[in-house]
Amino acid sequence: MTGFSYIASASVIAPILSIYVKDVVNASVEMVGLVAAMFFIASALTKLSLSVFAGGKKTITFLLFAFVIFSICPALYPITNSIAVLIVLRVAQGFAYAFIGTASLILAALAISSLERDKGVGTYTASLSLGLLAGPAITTFSIPIFGISKTFYFAALMGLVGIFAAFFLYRKISAIERNWQIIGVTFEKESLRGRISTVARNQMFGVAFIGNFAFFVLFGALLAYAPLYAKTAFNFSNELVSVLFLLYYIATTVTRLSIGRIVVRVSKQTLMIVCMVLASLFSFALAIVADIFIFAGIFALIGAVQGVLFPVGSMLIAEYVHPSRNVFANSLYLMVVDVGQGIAPLITAGVVVKYGLESSFIVSATIAAAATLLLIWLNTHKTPKRPRLK
Repeated sequence: MTGFSYIASASVIAPILSIYVKDVVNASVEMVGLVAAMFFIASALTKLSLSVFAGGKKTITFLLFAFVIFSICPALYPITNSIAVLIVLRVAQGFAYAFIGTASLILAALAISSLERDKGVGTYTASLSLGLLAGPAITTFSIPIFGISKTFYFAALMGLVGIFAAFFLYRKISAIERNWQIIGVTFEKESLRGRISTVARNQMFGVAFIGNFAFFVLFGALLAYAPLYAKTAFNFSNELVSVLFLLYYIATTVTRLSIGRIVVRVSKQTLMIVCMVLASLFSFALAIVADIFIFAGIFALIGAVQGVLFPVGSMLIAEYVHPSRNVFANSLYLMVVDVGQGIAPLITAGVVVKYGLESSFIVSATIAAAATLLLIWLNTHKTPKRPRLK
């Protein structure tokens, strides 16, 4: 429930933030990219330090506190017309987002049996995709009735659900702790430099890291500029922009719910490569198609790619990274998702200003193509063995 809540809240904001900053706050395109980026930059900078949390009442106490911050910030968006204040709110919410995401994944991983790890990770990420679906569904119905500004209050409302869930976890912590898996003590004895070095040398961690970094650079460009492009190129209304994201997350949910059957038929390494090839092709296609329905269909297909890519990366880490370093590896993995989304609007802003909004899709497609070549090279090396539990 905590995972569903924070993702649903963030997904309410995603389709409308760029439009709100551009049309209501009257900011430039460069400022739109900066406001979108600061949330993910703050989240990424926070996540590395969160690897020290491995469960316990302290983690859930901070989880409750983070949900309070996460819920308050969206409610403050509509009452400010200052870009500086909006950036501060985005940074604060990014910090809370980082803690909620990392803590929820850690708590879920500790409660999942190692014999059912793939299934457990798949189920957890499926619950996240339901949150992704709920956000734009709420936005689609809210915008025509309440307008863009008041729709942010629904993001705050979804955060309140997480507060209740975190409070429930706090009350039930003793019962939950009895079911937690043992992480190991090697993690505690390693220096930060040693942990980074060991995890970075893991081939399958590298596959998950590179694939998701490149994809979320692509997705970050979509979050920042696709709503504006849809409005200018196809005359989408604000509601139709929300529907566009609803289609995206429906596709994400469908593939994510099917991930258990998919990984049985196709190897995870191959899936990562195929997903990156498709992401690159689809992103490039967004820049050149002239039909509204084809554009929406391709946009949804990118959502289907995300539905496969992220859980497959999580499974590779769970399968090939030793449990003593699993918490740290997941922190880095979640961090790179935010880094990709955070830098995407910044590295594409100059190109967008000079060549137009559609150029952001071409830049992100090029990055995805380069990552594909790197993944193919990594895949030619010998696949590492699964770590032995001592």
